[in-house]
Amino acid sequence: MYRMGEAEIRRIRRLIESGNIFRYGSGGECDRFEAGWASHLGVKHARMTRSGTSALYTALVGLGVGPGDQVVVPAYTYMATALAVLSAGAIPVVADVDDSLTLSAEDLERRLTRHTRAVIPVHMVGLPCDMDGIMKVARRHDLLVLEDACQAVGGGYRGRALGSIGHAGAFSFNFFKNITCGEGGAFVTSSKAVYDRGSVAVDCCSFYWDADPEATDAPRSAEDLQFAGHNFRASEFEGAILNVQLGRLDGMLARMRDQKKALTEAGEATGLTSIRNHSPDFECGTHAGFLFETEERARTFSADLAGRGVGNFRPLDTGRHVYTRWEPILRQQGSHHPALDPFKIAANRKCRVRYTHDMCASSLDILGRAVLVPCHPDHRKPRIRSMIKGLEAAAEAEA
Repeated sequence: MYRMGEAEIRRIRRLIESGNIFRYGSGGECDRFEAGWASHLGVKHARMTRSGTSALYTALVGLGVGPGDQVVVPAYTYMATALAVLSAGAIPVVADVDDSLTLSAEDLERRLTRHTRAVIPVHMVGLPCDMDGIMKVARRHDLLVLEDACQAVGGGYRGRALGSIGHAGAFSFNFFKNITCGEGGAFVTSSKAVYDRGSVAVDCCSFYWDADPEATDAPRSAEDLQFAGHNFRASEFEGAILNVQLGRLDGMLARMRDQKKALTEAGEATGLTSIRNHSPDFECGTHAGFLFETEERARTFSADLAGRGVGNFRPLDTGRHVYTRWEPILRQQGSHHPALDPFKIAANRKCRVRYTHDMCASSLDILGRAVLVPCHPDHRKPRIRSMIKGLEAAAEAEA
C-alpha cells in the first residue's frame, strides 16, 4: 500500500452516515468508481469484483472461454492467473518470458495448438508486455486477449492504458497494488456482450437487477444470461476507498517513472544491463530491473545492494509467482472434485498438456539472473540519491 489516510476515512464516514451501503443504487460508490475507472482507461465498461483472481475468471467467462480451450499464460505470474483458467474449465499452457520479464511473443506463437483459444499477457511487477507483438500473433491466429494488469494498475503502453488493448483486462486492488481497498478487483472491456456475460459471473442476479430486462432493444437475450453465476460483487466501502485512491494514481506513477529512469540510467552508466523496458514513458515505474550474465553474479549483486540499504529481489525467489511453484497445476489437480476437474473432464481430453519443472527453462534462467529494485512514490530526492549511490557502489564491486 502506497498511501491511505484521512481522505478515505472521511469518505467512509459519509457513506456510513448516508445508510446507502448496498452496492446497487443510483450513483453509488461502486457505480462511480466503475464509470471513473472505465473513463480513466478509455474503455466502455468496468465491473468491480472481489479480487484480481475473480476479475480474471469473470472476464474469461465473459469472453466465452471454457472446456475444450487452451489458454496461454506466462511462466512468471502469480499462480492465480493459471488457476483462473482452470476455474473457467479451460487448460492453461505455460509459455516463456523474455528479457523484459514478460510474455515472449515468439514463444507464445510456438506454444499454440489448434485448441488455443486465448492468451493472458501479464504486465508483471508493473512492466508492460510487448503488446504490439502479442496482438500481431493474436490477430494472425484469431486469439482472444485478456490482459492481466493486476500488478500494473494505471500503467500504459505507448500511450494506451494497460487493460484496454486486448479484448478485456483484469485488475487487482489488494493491499500490494498501486491503488488499494485492501482486497478487490475489476474486469474491463469495450464489448457489451463480454461485459454482460462477465457481469453474470460476478453476480448471479446481475441480469435481474436491470430495470427492464425484457426490453426489446436490449442487446442480450434473457436465456443466454440466466446461467448460474456466482457472487463476487464488490462492497460500497471498497468503491468509496477506490474513488479516493484513483485521484492519487497518476501523480504517484509519474513519480515512480522518474525514479525508475534515474535508477536505470545510473545503473547503465556503471556498466549494468537493464531489463528490456517496452514503454518507459507510460509504464507504472514500480521496479527498475537489471540482468546479469549468471545467476551467481545476480545473487552476489542482490546481497551487496541490500547490504547498502537498497531493497531488491530476484524474481526467481518470489515463490508462487514462478511456474515451478504452481503445485495444483503441476499435480494437475484442477478442482476440489474430480467430476469438475478440467484436467479430467472429457471435453478437455484432446487439449491436455504435460507439465514439467523444466518446460520453461529459459524463463528460469532469466528470472534467476534478474534483480529488481522497487520504487516508491514517497521517496524524496535524498532517498533516491542514496539508492543511486548504493547501486553504483554495488555495480563497481561487481565489475
